[in-house]
Amino acid sequence: MYVHYMYKMEDRTTIQISEKLRRELRVLASKRDCSYQQLIEEMVSVFKELEPGRSIVTIPKRLADKLRVMLKDTEFQSISEWLTFVVRLLLYEEFSGDIKTKDLKRVKQKLMALGYLK
Repeated sequence: MYVHYMYKMEDRTTIQISEKLRRELRVLASKRDCSYQQLIEEMVSVFKELEPGRSIVTIPKRLADKLRVMLKDTEFQSISEWLTFVVRLLLYEEFSGDIKTKDLKRVKQKLMALGYLK
């Protein structure tokens, strides 16, 4: 097992991990061009957002960055919340009839009218 134990100290949580996992995480951080600490913080934020009954969907970082900017002045609290909304719209359209290009355009127009797309 990689994680040995976890304990809370003041306002921070410390996780003791194996040296092998620490090396793997450092390599991953360098591939992502971020610090080891930033990588750990991102991982923790993902796990905080993950609730029982949910799963993780990954998208390219550049797309996530654009979405983050686009969603800044909307009511959506996260990219995850927005993606759930869009997928539900698309599934609703799909199950209420054959989804066609014009249907996708209509969904896009709805999102633009609501201020979620520019």
